Amino acid sequence: MIYNSREKFYKLFEDAPLCAAIFDASDMRLEIVNQSMLDFWHRPPSVQGSTLLDFLPELADQEYPEILKRVIKTGKSHKEKGAKILLQRNAKLEAVFTDYSYLPILMDRNRTSAILVMATDVCDREMNKLNLQQCKRDLRALVMSAPIPMCIYRGEQFAVESVNDSMMDLWQGKHFRDVAALQHVFYNGLPYTCREGNIFFSYTPLNGGANSLNAICLTAMRC
Repeated sequence: MIYNSREKFYKLFEDAPLCAAIFDASDMRLEIVNQSMLDFWHRPPSVQGSTLLDFLPELADQEYPEILKRVIKTGKSHKEKGAKILLQRNAKLEAVFTDYSYLPILMDRNRTSAILVMATDVCDREMNKLNLQQCKRDLRALVMSAPIPMCIYRGEQFAVESVNDSMMDLWQGKHFRDVAALQHVFYNGLPYTCREGNIFFSYTPLNGGANSLNAICLTAMRC
């Protein structure tokens, strides 16, 4: 979205429900900023009037100043979700995550005169994703090293996420899947054990984030 006038935004900034700032296109000097953005940066109000790299020097070796220059040059907006930014906070460099956008403010002859920067702090969301990815890696390592046949089914479609060689040998090349048992465990959140011939199969529900069931662990043992 491209705006034709900057003045009408000034009053909106103070009470905006998201982080917002305007930089002059000629030298990337901070013209106006709201408190939410200052809190996100961990910078005082006195940085207003300074250039970007004067008050955020840690960005010099990151991609964001170059992206700003490209938006200024082309007049085309840029948006990104879950972007990782290194900011100097509490006397140390911290990795923070944000959904942000750079929107050009166009004046006469479609010349970019300023850039509107809007951002939302999404650290909690992105850290939850990273934690989930680590849990999946740990779970896969457990499955592959288990001394008994073991398999992990993920989601309502019961896709096989991990399966070890012992379970593959037991299946003898044919994937065994008791859909009724999987549905029972998935929708009721209760473990289930059954016997097929001389094999005991055990289905165990695995909770994901917010205690929501999103996977099932299947193990097998010979009688």
